[in-house]
Amino acid sequence: MSYGKYPPGAAPGGARPLGGGTPVPPLEVTARSQAGRAVVRLRGELDIAGSDELRRHLEAARREHGDHLILDLADLEFMDSQGLSVIVGCYKAATAAGGSLTLAGPRPIVRRTLEITGLHRRIPVQATLEAALTADRSAAPNPPRDTARGDGDPPAPSGARHEAPRG
Repeated sequence: MSYGKYPPGAAPGGARPLGGGTPVPPLEVTARSQAGRAVVRLRGELDIAGSDELRRHLEAARREHGDHLILDLADLEFMDSQGLSVIVGCYKAATAAGGSLTLAGPRPIVRRTLEITGLHRRIPVQATLEAALTADRSAAPNPPRDTARGDGDPPAPSGARHEAPRG
């Protein structure tokens, strides 16, 4: 039997029954500042219908709380490729601005999505929000700069030479 693109009740943005028929709520996003980081909590399902909303919330969180973000995924029930795309975009924007993005507390189904795509190797993932806050606090938010050289680049590794561009 063919249902077309989606089986009944599973269209993007609709409440999707899980296992026993319990509907998953649409995406809810809240943001707050905690320990010098923007903590953005996701609840429900993150699919194509909620991806633009999440993108707007992440941009607002960066403007209001800075470029160091933690996404609290503990209440996220589902995430599709559009959701992953928004997270990757946020990671790229935050790190390009000298910030960071850490994913905290993903449920097994969301963690599996991160592992299948390999994003867990690129974006830090912590088991809990508390672990993410502790890990972020212990890490230097920006690499040290060698101000003596005056070029703003990070120091060269031991034994490496820093050469001026040839022109």
